[in-house]
Amino acid sequence: MVESLLLKEMESLELSSRIEGYYIEENPKSLRIRLSHGISFWVPKRFVDSEYSNDNNIKQEFIIDSWILRKIGFRL
Repeated sequence: MVESLLLKEMESLELSSRIEGYYIEENPKSLRIRLSHGISFWVPKRFVDSEYSNDNNIKQEFIIDSWILRKIGFRL
């Protein structure tokens, strides 16, 4: 019974999320992204699962591990 509950939780878990925003800057380990409404945040690069451009004038879609977004403070 415990196994079936865990399986249901795993099926409903989204492992990554799509975030639209703008590249701001990066350092060797982190990427700073600005959302459309002006809020910016840093995320470790190892949790960004998409390619991105370092052009800060174009809106991009970033695929980021959901658990790190929750840890940063996003409500998913």
